[in-house]
Amino acid sequence: MEKPLAILFVDIADSTQLYEQIGNMRASALTRKMLFHLRLAIEVNGGTVIKTLGDGLLAAFPTADDAAWASLSMIDSAPVFGLRLRVGIHYGAVVERAEDLYGDACNVAARVEHIAKPGEILATDAFVQQLTPRMQARSKPLSNVSVRGKSAPIRIHELRPTIPGEDTTVDSTTLGISLPKPGGEGMLVLRITYRGHTFTANRLYPRLTVGREESSDVRILSRQTSRQHAVIDFSRESFILTDHSTNGSFVRNGNAHAVALRRDSTKLSGSGLIGFGAEPFEADQDHVASFTCDIA
Repeated sequence: MEKPLAILFVDIADSTQLYEQIGNMRASALTRKMLFHLRLAIEVNGGTVIKTLGDGLLAAFPTADDAAWASLSMIDSAPVFGLRLRVGIHYGAVVERAEDLYGDACNVAARVEHIAKPGEILATDAFVQQLTPRMQARSKPLSNVSVRGKSAPIRIHELRPTIPGEDTTVDSTTLGISLPKPGGEGMLVLRITYRGHTFTANRLYPRLTVGREESSDVRILSRQTSRQHAVIDFSRESFILTDHSTNGSFVRNGNAHAVALRRDSTKLSGSGLIGFGAEPFEADQDHVASFTCDIA
């Protein structure tokens, strides 16, 4: 049975040159990290990874807005890995069979991804028409392109991370940054405290990088902590901690046992301690930061 879905193709741009520049082993490891992050971006925004395609992924989403947020998250986070992505999105009817998708919509989305430039999100007019008005404002109509099997060219749009005239403080769209809710509701805020310094994340400042290197937002001065240890992202009214380290991250809420993460993710809620590289026992340990998540 056919059903309408938002179909997204994403691919790592210039991957052939990457393998030539840094060697097979390093390029392969970096690609795996990027694909893991892309999979996370898809899943936390309500999508499903259908399959891996070389250095890219095919994903499906029930709504166009979910696919849009995921794609914006991908493009925004790729520079953290020193990479660029190409993304193509279409909305149309597909057939699910044997954990795969079939139909004209998949062919169109693949064609759109193929013509996207590195760092660019291209979407069809059919997809843009399914977006909410707020998200439609992020689209810019481009030219018509020919697609194999289509008798007439289709209109292509670029999906941009900002709305023209929008305050630049809300430009970052990491892992599905949520728009302000009506009714004047409070803002969900995460506070990370380390050595007397407090770092804040919310929907306006949706990402914190954590690690030993000086460029980290939260610099942890411990040999147990990796240089680029973890990231914390605001997504769909939640804060998601993703570990990228050698020794792992350990999250303890209250007096509960710590949850160990190794190249995995978890949701932060309430309050507790995070051990970056080893289990947390006291807040004043070199590898430990405390966190609180509440409404401001």
